[in-house]
Parts: sequence; C-alpha cells; structure tokens
Amino acid sequence: MITELRIRNLAIVESADIRFDGGFNVITGETGAGKSLLVDALHLILGGRASTDLIRTGEREASVEAFFEGLDGSGIRGLLDEMGLPDEENGELLVRRTVNAQGKSRVWLNGALATVGQLEKLSRFLVDISGQHEHVSLLRPELHLGLLDAFAGTGEQLNHFREAFDALLARKKERDVLASDDAARADRCGWLKFQLEELDAVDPKPGELEELEQQRRSLESVEKQRRMLSEADALIYSGDGCALGQVTAACAALKAIADVSPEAAAWEKSLDEIRLELSELARDVARHSGGLNEDPEALEHVIEREEDIRRLTRKHGGTVEEVLARRGRMREELDSLERRDERLEELDADIRKLTAEALTRARALSEARRAAAKTFAEAVENELKKLAMERTVFEAALTPCQAGTGAMPLEGGGFLTRAGLENGEFLIAPNAGETIRPLARIASGGELSRVMLAIKRVLARADPVFTYVFDEVDTGMSGAAADAVGRLLQEVSLGRQIIVITHLPQIAAFGTRHFTVSKESSDDGRVRTRIEPLDEGGRERELARMLAGSHVTEAALVNARAMLRACAAGV
Repeated sequence: MITELRIRNLAIVESADIRFDGGFNVITGETGAGKSLLVDALHLILGGRASTDLIRTGEREASVEAFFEGLDGSGIRGLLDEMGLPDEENGELLVRRTVNAQGKSRVWLNGALATVGQLEKLSRFLVDISGQHEHVSLLRPELHLGLLDAFAGTGEQLNHFREAFDALLARKKERDVLASDDAARADRCGWLKFQLEELDAVDPKPGELEELEQQRRSLESVEKQRRMLSEADALIYSGDGCALGQVTAACAALKAIADVSPEAAAWEKSLDEIRLELSELARDVARHSGGLNEDPEALEHVIEREEDIRRLTRKHGGTVEEVLARRGRMREELDSLERRDERLEELDADIRKLTAEALTRARALSEARRAAAKTFAEAVENELKKLAMERTVFEAALTPCQAGTGAMPLEGGGFLTRAGLENGEFLIAPNAGETIRPLARIASGGELSRVMLAIKRVLARADPVFTYVFDEVDTGMSGAAADAVGRLLQEVSLGRQIIVITHLPQIAAFGTRHFTVSKESSDDGRVRTRIEPLDEGGRERELARMLAGSHVTEAALVNARAMLRACAAGV
C-alpha cells in the first residue's frame, strides 16, 4: 500500500506531504480546489504521461514521490530483480518522478535511476485508478483476461499451458530456420564456421584475461624492479656506508668492551644476529635481481594474446565466459544445420507432440474460463445493483484469437497465443435497451469507477493490487445509492487500501482517514492548494459543509455527527 505521497511544484500544489492509512482514505474539497491533482500525481508515479503543463508557474521542475509498504509476495521483488534494480527485503518501494521545464522526465526506483517503461511494468502491482483520467486496468482490454483468470483461479493451469506453448514455439522457430532455403542455410553455415574458426584459433580460457594482465604488468616492470633491487642491495650490502657495514662496525665496538660490560656483551650478541639476517637478506636480493631478465618477445606475446581475447569479448560478449557460452550455442546450431534432414524429422515429431499437449491444456483452460465468465458477470452485476446501476448488463466476453504477432496458426483453423485460444474483454450496457459494447467505449467516469469497484469487490482475494483509487465514483448519484457505495467501499477497505475523491458526505462519512483540499492566496498574491488531514472536529465541519454548503448550520453539524457515528457503527 502507499503510505506517503510527497508533491512539489505540481500545478497549484506548491508542497504537500500526505500520509495515508491502510484502510478507507477520503479526500474532499470544493470544486476547483485541486483534488484531481492528487490523481495526476499518482498517474506520474505509475508511469503516466508527463507534461510541462503540470509544472507550477515560475518553477523549473515538478516532482512526486511515493513510498509503498507491504509489497512482500506481490511480484514486485521478482520484477525489480529482473530489471536489475534494487529491492528492499522488508517489502518497501520508493518511487520518485520528476518532470522539468524542457519536458524531460526522470524516474528513480529505490534510489536507482530507472525508465518510465520499467515503472509502467511495476504499476500493475501498485495502484489501480478509476475515474475521469486514464484507467489503469479497465480501459486496457489486454488485462481483462488476466482479471477473469484471477477470478477463475486458473493460474496453475495457465502456467502449465504456457510451458507447453513456449516449448512448442521454440521448436517451431528452430524448424523455420532449418527449413529455410538452401542458399540461406549455406550462408548461415558459412558464417557460423567462420566465427567458430576465429574463436577456436584464439581459444580463450576462463580467467585468462586476468592472468595475462598480471603477466603484462610484471614483464613491463622488470627494469624498474632491477633498478630498485640494485638500490636496495647497495643500501644493505655493497654500497658505502651500507647497513651491513654499519652493523658489523657496531658489533666490533661492543665486542671490544664485552669483557668489562655484561650489557655490551648481550647487545653485541643481538646485533650479531641482525648482521647474519642482513647478510642472508642481501644474498636473497642479489639472487632475485640476477634472475630478472628483460624479455621483449614474451611481453609482446602477452600483449597480443590479451588484445586477441579482448577483441572477441567486444564482438561476442562482455566476458570470456560469455564468449565461451556463445561458442557453445554456435556449435549446437551448426551441428543442427549440418544434419538438417534428420533434425527436421525430430522437430516435426516434437511439434506434433507439443501441439497436441498445448491444445489439450488450452482447451481445458478455455473450459474453465467459459464456466467462470458467466459466474463472474453475474457477480459483477449483483454488485452493480448495489451501486445504483440496477439495469446494467455486464459480460466477460471470450473471442477466438486472431492472426497477429505471437499468434500461432492451427491446422484445423484458429490461432493459439501465449494467452490460450481466446482473448477476453469486458462489455457493458449501462441502461436497458442499449447495445452491449466494450467498457472503454460506453461507460462514463462515474460508471467506470463503480464498475471497477464492483469488479474489485468480486475479485477481493485474487487481486494482486492492494491500493484502489476512485475519482468521481459518485457521479450522478445521491441518497441511498451513495450510502450503498460508501458501505461497499468500507467493506472493500477491510482487505484493501482505498483512496476516494468524493463530493458526497454519504460516502465521505465512511472513511477512516479524511483529507480536505482547499485553495488559499499567499503573501505574494499567488494561489496555492493546501491538503490537510482532519481530526474528528474537522471531519464534522467538512461533512456539514458538504451537506449545507458554505454556510454551515448547527443542524448540519448535528447531522454530520450522526452520519459519522452511524458509519462507524456500521448502521
């Protein structure tokens, strides 16, 4: 769930820090106060289009930050790992989005720079928004089948089908390459042989680059080593005033008084041991120095070998291990191409077997979907009846897959895709007598919000998204219908985080945390939006304003208190 939203310089919102609860969050305010800017901020956080129009006048940049908690088990961590982005072990995610005056947008995920595309992939696990803006799921037919599968509980069936489909697709692709015309196959074989000859000629070994680099550094430093060792030898043994000579002289001086000074005798003995160690050290230094020989040919060989291997890594992969892995794949492909006829027979047999297996699994999946589609539609219609949409007809339509990218034609007709044998789309007829049509083409903002609420209520436990945002859920509604919507939102909030922007006190009274949005003029004469949480007294006054208008009466306050008590008690 989203626990904190920070907005800076977004339109008329100069600065806002909003802390949401995990239950039912309500946002109210007079028309034009800037409530929709909260939805704009959330859309930016979910990868929506960034426009320079959103930047507050006179500022260079607008920014939005959102902090999410409780994402364990949501699939977020797997996606972050797949994208190479940092994840938090405690199920937290920090999203930051900026847009500057030049129209450039930047995204950070847990402090790492990311792309808008990566943010969009994550958004399906974060927040579902419904209202007057773009809708995260309901206006995207490609996601409808997934919602139906979630209701039907076909996740395991779908995974088993996709295993067979992916294996079938891989075999078909391999066969297409083998079955290409002889000229293309010969060209491919020639290219593979040329590449393999180049790789085999160098034949790099794992870890060899590091060894060569160390050898090169050692060979390049021979002259410096000899010079330094010679200097060390002079200081220790062979030079004027060398250490060994000084120690030997000191030993002689101490030995001269050893018969009259016991201390001098002990010192002379210790110093003599040092003299012996210095002599041994001097011999080691001389021996090592004499063994150093400059070898220009060896250095040249190492440099050439290192360059050959680096050329292969630039061409075939970033590391020697990747080069070797690619060589292995090339050998397998060349072997397959050279024994073409035999391999084609093997692939044809595999394709027949995998097609039968994939179709069996796809048909079982289709049967489960058809059974669930009717039950799902009935459940959504029942929920819509509670939301003042009594005559609405809802359908989860399943249609055969058509030709297109990723569609595999079948011998008996039809197509198979990674989703199965069919596509899914939600259709709706909000009023009696209307033709049922795609949801995106017929429903208004308020209707879409209520349809989303109904679907989310039906999906309850299966939906991976924990946070639902409803904007204009109360459009065209009042009285008992608004009360019903509020109660249903309250029910949903027991298992999900709900954020609702509403004009109706009947809905706002059910909230557990209430924010008000208002406009004010600053000292410089500019208008800014304020977003503030309300205490119990503040809630009473805000509900009274919503009931009675700008002139709040005592009767309205009494009515507001009664509404809050009734909603809290579930009456």
